[in-house]
Amino acid sequence: MGTKRQSLSARRFSGDPNPDDPLIGARLRYCLTQVEQRLGEALASAVFADIQIAHFKVLRFPPPEDERPIDLAQRAGMSKQAMNYLLLQLEELGYVQRVATGESPARLVSLTEKGWKVAEIQRVTVHEIEREWERQIGAKRFQTFYAVLKELTGG
Repeated sequence: MGTKRQSLSARRFSGDPNPDDPLIGARLRYCLTQVEQRLGEALASAVFADIQIAHFKVLRFPPPEDERPIDLAQRAGMSKQAMNYLLLQLEELGYVQRVATGESPARLVSLTEKGWKVAEIQRVTVHEIEREWERQIGAKRFQTFYAVLKELTGG
């Protein structure tokens, strides 16, 4: 099967000298998938097993605090309808609250205490992953890697 896949890739990406090598977007996605899986495991072991990976579109950094659903949707790269579906689930599970304001028909989204516990577990878990990656590739290489990510993401 690998040979067939390679020949298909080589034929489709004829100008690419290494068509079977994943590009940076795929490699970043692989890392994100590892992080999300670890977050899911950490949350499940801390009695937050009802959190699904899709909910990370809401429960990401920076955590929502008095934010409009449309702004959360734009930040997550999804439709307002899809975001509202996730918000409804998280609200029913007790992780977020939506509060009406007198200024706008839109309700502002914030984490509840339960949601802040999830955010804390996420942050602790990601710090653990960072330390593991640092041990795996060495402190200097990890610091360079992290500095490059910060530069590419504006800060």
